[in-house]
Amino acid sequence: MLKKLGTWIGTIAGVALGSFMYAIEKIFGLSVYTLLLNVDFIPGLRHAMGNPALEWLLHLIVSWVIGILFVYVLHHWNKQTSPFRYVLSGILSLGAASTYVPLTILAIQPTPSITDKEAVSYWLIGHGIYAYVLVWSYDLLLGKKHSSYFGLAPA
Repeated sequence: MLKKLGTWIGTIAGVALGSFMYAIEKIFGLSVYTLLLNVDFIPGLRHAMGNPALEWLLHLIVSWVIGILFVYVLHHWNKQTSPFRYVLSGILSLGAASTYVPLTILAIQPTPSITDKEAVSYWLIGHGIYAYVLVWSYDLLLGKKHSSYFGLAPA
């Protein structure tokens, strides 16, 4: 059950992150979506470039691993309803967000510069959204009350 739950959570959060980055790239012309899906520097995976379905699948695989790890840690440490959910999702998302520099340096195709403050800001915002969606989708799939997300007292 934990793997299945983690995979669903990873899918929901991965789609949220990918959609946000795609919108930013289309609206502002910043190549953050391209950077998110970029694997052109990995031998053996270069053939995925130019194949949107394969690039998206690779992105989701990473998100599934994060989702499964998130669920496993929460259940292993018995923290399913603890505020620790937010700390853990933040740590995992910060780890993912820290790939900006190496992905930018290693990329063969054009991506935003390491010093592009606007691209870095959207990259961090996107991963912040990812962190929030990890917890939100976890609670949603487990049937937890969501009234607190809107500032309301739990029913």
